[in-house]
Amino acid sequence: MIPTKKIALALLSVTALASSVPAFAGPDWTVIERARAQKQAQAKTQAQTPCALKNDQAASAPGADSKAN
Repeated sequence: MIPTKKIALALLSVTALASSVPAFAGPDWTVIERARAQKQAQAKTQAQTPCALKNDQAASAPGADSKAN
């Protein structure tokens, strides 16, 4: 007959191994690349916006009156 201590140790070992599997999975490269592409597109859009348009948007923003004074 197998002692209860060995069964408990085996179950504990299996549980520890199963719970550590996600730690070895690594990063989700699809999500990282998608976020990087979005950030680049956003930066490109901001870079293509003319400075006059940016100034008009800043002037029409709420709270712009308090900044001007």
